[in-house]
Order: sequence, then structure tokens, then C-alpha cells
Amino acid sequence: MTKDIERLVDLYKLLNSGNYVYDNTVSFIDFIRILRLVKFNSNFHKCFKKSHLELISFIGIIEFLHNVNVIKLNKNKRIKIQNDEIFELLYKPPSKSSMFLKTIRKIPYRHYLARKLASMSKTNLLELYDPKFRLNPKSFQVPCSLRSSLKRARVICNRAYFTSQKALFIGDDDLISILCKFIIPELPITVIEIDGRITKLLKNIAIKHKFKEFNVYNLDFKEINELSEFLKTKFSIIHLDPPYDEKELLKFTANISLILDENLVQIFLNGLYDINSISVVSNFITKNKLIISDYYRSFSSYFFKSTDSKYLKYMKKQLKLETDLKFKEKDLKKIEFSSDLYILEKSLTEKDINSYNLQDDI
Repeated sequence: MTKDIERLVDLYKLLNSGNYVYDNTVSFIDFIRILRLVKFNSNFHKCFKKSHLELISFIGIIEFLHNVNVIKLNKNKRIKIQNDEIFELLYKPPSKSSMFLKTIRKIPYRHYLARKLASMSKTNLLELYDPKFRLNPKSFQVPCSLRSSLKRARVICNRAYFTSQKALFIGDDDLISILCKFIIPELPITVIEIDGRITKLLKNIAIKHKFKEFNVYNLDFKEINELSEFLKTKFSIIHLDPPYDEKELLKFTANISLILDENLVQIFLNGLYDINSISVVSNFITKNKLIISDYYRSFSSYFFKSTDSKYLKYMKKQLKLETDLKFKEKDLKKIEFSSDLYILEKSLTEKDINSYNLQDDI
């Protein structure tokens, strides 16, 4: 985070040092959300309706901002901004149509896709950028549809609060990082990808479009604890589609804990989880004081479009082992399945905040 954002952290600490929130402590991310609502909507009632906070906490934040001369609340419940500097850093996401245009204009075959929107559910970004790319069945490499990639990028960018947030993409065969960079060019992005072919593709796309602050590493995320320099960077936006095996997932979540920003955390977790794997996710959420702020069921769609017979044979074998279902190879091409999207955010209790303030004073 930049030094400017640290000013907002200080303001947040000041909020919690008094009784403005009437003993209902809110997280830093809640505070930022209210600031952004106030910046782009001066109507008190509409701000509250969009805030997702209890009325008593919302009024507490508004009262605090009024008392420290950041805003002025008029008798007719209109909010007037008194201190523009506080709001300068806040990012306003573009409209849905604007995001679509920012991405669709820059990807291959854009004219064809624009004319036939239905084709977005039948193709994927990896296929568009590299038609000769052979999927790796051993890593269950199945890119989601282009429509799903666009939806996921839009959700991530809609959730961004500052263009200076550091974003990490762990595995990116859906090329979501590219779309996010098209939408928010200023966003610092790091990608960790185990497949060297995708790493090379991402770097080539970055060079072609002259991306700045776009770093790509060809390595296994489970091994980042060996990279002391990398661990010095803390990320507030993390997107991942981790392995579903319980042991593998344990290594992933342990390493993610090492690189989380201490104030602002937004994790976009894509996938389908059984009882064992979801328990790992649940423990990770509890350990890092996170909450599931949003859940999208069947958000991303996938299909076995590959004509590679070796790939289809392997997938047929894997599906038989994991689900005890038998498929013919020609039938696999007709199968479409989906994954869920979980959004995890930082949640601090009053006890946690007191501890956090105490540590800062030491």
C-alpha cells in the first residue's frame, strides 16, 4: 500500500479509538466501502441502502466523518464533501458496458466475437490467443469460457478500492490477469503460473500491450516460501483456482497466509470443493480473520472442447476414478460443468483491532 493509503488507515484507527460506531466495530474494508459510496453518491438514504452495514454502525461512520470535517451532513440528509484529498485515492469502477469494451476491443478475433456474442460461451481466451495450445490433462487443465473470464474479471475490478492495490493471480490459464489489466491499467499485477507455455504467452501479451507493473513468474506456488524476496511483497487482491486435493490445498493456503496485506484483503476463490477441501478453506478463513462476503454459485462454465484424443482419454479415466461415471470420448465433448466463486474479505473484531493498535504502539 502507498503512504497515501496509510492516511486512510490512520483515519480508520481514529474512528475506532472513539465511540462513533456505538460498539459495533467495522472492518477497514467496510470503512473504505462507505467512503467510496459517499464519494459517488451524496444521498444519505441511498448510501445506507448500498452499505451492507447495520444502521447504527453506518450512522456512526457518517457522524465520525462529519466530526473530523471530512464531510458535512445537511439537515435534508444530503452529504457534502469537505475534504477532497481523503477521497482522491478511491477507485471508481467503470460501467459494465465500459468494462466489456475495454476488454473485447483488445483480444483476438474481437470483430467476430462482437458480431456473435453467443460464441463467447463456446470458446476460451487461451484458445483465442494460442489456437495450437495443447491442454495438460494431468493438471486437469480446462480453461473456462470467454464469457466466464469476462465475468470474473469484472467482479474483481468492481471490488477494487484503489488502483495501487497489489494483485496476485495464482495460476492463470483463464488469462483473467490480462483482462483485469485491460480494465485497470494502473493496477500492479503479479502472476504465478506453473505452466511455462502460459507464462511465455502472458509475457508476450504484456510486451505487445506495453503493460507496466505486470510481473510473471514460472514456478509452483507451493514453493514460494523458498523465495525470501517475493515474501516481502504483500497482496490485497488475490485470485486463485487451487488444487482440490486436501494436502495440496493445505500447502496453498499456508503460503497465501504469508503474503496477505494486513489491512485490506480481497480473495477471489474459484472452484468446486468437497467436504475435506472445504474444511481446509474454512480453517484458512478462521485463521486469517476473513469472512465470505459474497458467494456466486455456478459462476464459471467449462466444457471439454478439445479434439485431442490423448486428452479426452485421460479425462475419461480421471472422471471414472473420481466420480465412478463412465463416458465415451465423443460424449465428453458435449459435457459442460461449472464452478463456484467465493469472495473472502478481511474482518476484524473489536478485540483484534485493540490488539492491532497495541502492536503499532510497541
